[in-house]
Amino acid sequence: MIMNENNFLLRILKNPLAMVWGLLSSCCVLFLVFATPPMQVPDEQNHFLRVVQIARGGIVGIKLNPLDSGGKIPSDSIKFAHSYDDLPFHYERKVDWSRVVGETDLRWKSDLQLAGFPNTVIYSPIFYIPSVVGIEIGRIFQRSIVTSFYISRIFSGIFCVVLGTLALMLAKRGVLLIAMLLSMPMVLFLFASCSQDGPLIAASALCAGLLTRLDEDDELLETRWFWPVLAILSGSILASKPPYILVAFIPLVLAPRHYWRQAAICAGAAIGILMVWSLVGVHSTKVPFLPEQGVNSGKQLHFLLTHPTKIFPVFFHTFKYFGMSFKQQFVGVLGWVDAPLSSWSYRSEKILFIFCLVGAAFYLKIRFSFEEIARKILLSLILLGTLTGVSLALYFIWTPVGRDFIEGIQGRYFIPLALFSILVLPISTVIRIIPPKNIKAFEVALVCVSLWISMGSMIETLLARYW
Repeated sequence: MIMNENNFLLRILKNPLAMVWGLLSSCCVLFLVFATPPMQVPDEQNHFLRVVQIARGGIVGIKLNPLDSGGKIPSDSIKFAHSYDDLPFHYERKVDWSRVVGETDLRWKSDLQLAGFPNTVIYSPIFYIPSVVGIEIGRIFQRSIVTSFYISRIFSGIFCVVLGTLALMLAKRGVLLIAMLLSMPMVLFLFASCSQDGPLIAASALCAGLLTRLDEDDELLETRWFWPVLAILSGSILASKPPYILVAFIPLVLAPRHYWRQAAICAGAAIGILMVWSLVGVHSTKVPFLPEQGVNSGKQLHFLLTHPTKIFPVFFHTFKYFGMSFKQQFVGVLGWVDAPLSSWSYRSEKILFIFCLVGAAFYLKIRFSFEEIARKILLSLILLGTLTGVSLALYFIWTPVGRDFIEGIQGRYFIPLALFSILVLPISTVIRIIPPKNIKAFEVALVCVSLWISMGSMIETLLARYW
């Protein structure tokens, strides 16, 4: 039966957790936009150059030589992008606000110049659109490049908060876990940047929220927009992060049997978006990374094929020796992964996630059927396969041939995967021994505390690191 969409909209708007998170996180993100000096988010200078390229109509980049690719953009934007290269990994160097204000003479009408940004030119333009809008507004109103940069950060942050709020409104289970993940310092820090990383995480949250609606009696499946939006979201995520390709098959696992055609079309469309961008945008601009350090994808593949058992110790050594760093980076290591939070911050986050698990225990309705167990197993395999895919991708493109551990992994790469993990949780229903209002109040309080701790730890870290 087709649902009344207006009534549904009213129901999701009456969601205190989503509304509180949206309001508080927007304040946090707005503060971080200005508290974080320009280009002090990982690869932000190359993300910024990619945004400028897209704003000028350069959807597909240019291969400059066998080892570099990028595009032709205003020379002042290149100067601005690299004007803070002296800060990363130099904790002793600080920033004065006059340094930022002093760059207001950099303009968009400067001469065009070729610039290389090979690690971002291969990314799909979809998640750069909010930043592109900000850049275009600055250019149209003849603002300086630095002002346009801050406007692009603001628009990207707004986009992320809106998608995160929608995710919390639409999700049927794991809502508290989504809110806690989106409240982590690392996530808020990326939301406030001029890059695709924040929108990618926010889109993953919304996609995961929509996937929780794939239930037998969910009226949302009958709406006109559900399947197209799910397909576009999934395809956009895959186009930006190809190792997440297995996520495209989740609708086939979760959808009720009589929706198998829609689920199949959704999966096919998502993979189609990935294939189109790979052929159009990646194939023509992809160059090898770090060849001078012995990185070679073809030789690495040959090494694994001739030594198949080596992959197990590679994974073991990587997560054994760097697992703690991955955990910290997952929660939050600011700057160019050179500004860790205080130890109290990590301990607080651990305690908060324990409370989050307690909150999740209020929603338990386990279906003991073969079909449901099979779905959970398949979902777990998809998540494990995606984690393996992300790690192997970095083993091929960032790790010297034959090395016994994987280089280039950062904990933030697994945040989207953590958001999709909510699909493994049991079907949600509030237990009756505790009043639903009390549970909702507990969830809102927990999210408020989480955002307060995240904000406090980031203020402390950013002030000590940069100002």
